[in-house]
Amino acid sequence: MNKLDYEIPKSKMLDQIRPSGIRKMFARAQGIEGLISLGIGAPDIEPPKEFNQIISEIDTIKPHTYTLNSGTLELRQKIVENYKNVYNLDYEQDGVVIGTGGTEMLFGSLFAMLNKGDEVIIPDPGFVYYPVIPELAGGKSIRINLDDNFQMNGDDIAEQINANTKIIITNTPSNPTGTIYTEETMKAIADLAIDNNLVILSDEVYEYMVFDGKKHRSFAEFAPDNTIIINSFSKTYCIPGWRLGFAIANPQLIEPLAKFHPYIVANAPSVPQYVISQFMGSKEDFLYRKQICTIMEERRDVVNAEFQKIQGIDIPKITGSFYAFPKITHEKFQNSSNPGESFVEDIFSSTKVVLVAASEFGYSRNEHFRVSFGSASKELISEAANRISEHLDNL
Repeated sequence: MNKLDYEIPKSKMLDQIRPSGIRKMFARAQGIEGLISLGIGAPDIEPPKEFNQIISEIDTIKPHTYTLNSGTLELRQKIVENYKNVYNLDYEQDGVVIGTGGTEMLFGSLFAMLNKGDEVIIPDPGFVYYPVIPELAGGKSIRINLDDNFQMNGDDIAEQINANTKIIITNTPSNPTGTIYTEETMKAIADLAIDNNLVILSDEVYEYMVFDGKKHRSFAEFAPDNTIIINSFSKTYCIPGWRLGFAIANPQLIEPLAKFHPYIVANAPSVPQYVISQFMGSKEDFLYRKQICTIMEERRDVVNAEFQKIQGIDIPKITGSFYAFPKITHEKFQNSSNPGESFVEDIFSSTKVVLVAASEFGYSRNEHFRVSFGSASKELISEAANRISEHLDNL
């Protein structure tokens, strides 16, 4: 193919995008025999078996055509009913927007609400998209370093609030830290949002993966008129490839997103909406959610037990999601400017185990790395830990 002899148009905002190191590592790992991936955050569990039955019974054109921009009435109503049944939160259908994954809902919310120079407060470490999307929308990301328990400190947030502050992004259960916010943390953030007329974009995609008998609590419980919940079916039903998520809030609060969303994708995929609307709220639905939590909690227990044995690694308590966020303390990596990244590269090349450096998630925890146990069995987790332990012992 000939090389183009003209300058290709390119938006200047692309200069603000750094390629995802997680995806780069994912690509590097393809086709390597004997590799164990504790890298990418995708569950490896089968979706509900009822989905195949529902799909096989589709015999009309309706599920295959366009839906309303904000999603089918049936699925939006099921989501409203679920929040009432599970969290005793009252919503309306007009307060629900169905999108192509939680990522689109986050993107759409920020683009629909921000003007040039507006500021968004984000957790550090936090999900890789949090700092990027506000910048693409013309805003500015203000990082709040998490404390020793991986909580967003209310006093630290308060110091950063000014006339330009518009949104606080929160994430519980958390990617990458594997922790849940305490009630004290949630109340402090909610009070700040209410007192300063700020919007909380609450990323709650791991809501059903909370361990040790605890139950997920939403920011909407503490600040209902200030909170837009960002959620996804990718983790709930182990269908990341279906690309279906949603946002839910007071209809007035979600109106900017509802107006902007059609100009991104017109409407979310229709067949996944149909399938989930037929399944959601059933007895099998609640059993599946419980099953997924049990599987992930059992894997969490293996991660805790096996990584605690490794000399040169400290592992904080994991209370939710399917991530661990250990700290590398081995002396070999202490002189590195980025110990977590050096460790991850060394482990990948020496043991064929994929991990993710903490620097992918911010600037404040470069000595950490992320372990995803969403896509690895208990046996593979144990094998990965053994490989890492033997390698560090031989350094």
